[in-house]
Amino acid sequence: MAKASDFLTGKSPVRHEIETPVGQLAVYVKPLSWLQQQEAISRFVDFQLVDDQMTPRIDFGGYWEYVLTNCITSTDPKISKSEIRNLSPEVGKAIVSVLPSLEDLMESMSGGEPAPLE
Repeated sequence: MAKASDFLTGKSPVRHEIETPVGQLAVYVKPLSWLQQQEAISRFVDFQLVDDQMTPRIDFGGYWEYVLTNCITSTDPKISKSEIRNLSPEVGKAIVSVLPSLEDLMESMSGGEPAPLE
């Protein structure tokens, strides 16, 4: 029989060693809960009424800011939550390879299984 904890998102972050253009970075990543996935999507897409039509407004920055600050629990060397918002483009590109992608979340919302974090 399933236990209550079987229905919950794991809380233990997974350590990822990432090679960046400036050196090795260890990133500890925890999965998003179902509710956090919904919040992450809401940071990405907003609908506005334009000429009697609903038009989506896309905000990649809002999505990645949410995912970076909610999935990364720590790094080695230590980067604070506020510093994570100021990553160089090259380091950011390396880090997102271990974070839930927008495609993973969209697939999850459509009933598919998100790709597992490595």
